[in-house]
Amino acid sequence: MAARKRRPPGPTDPVEAYRQIRKPMPPPERVIPDKRRERQEREELREAEQNAEHEP
Repeated sequence: MAARKRRPPGPTDPVEAYRQIRKPMPPPERVIPDKRRERQEREELREAEQNAEHEP
């Protein structure tokens, strides 16, 4: 019968080795707002105004 391989004593959490290497990052100081929706709405309004001007 083959002998069992013993595991070295250590943490039971499989992510613990990663946490020892990777230090947590602090949150960003200021969040940059997403302005894509505002720009899209302005562009749609501009197009609607241009279409209204060209129609009789």
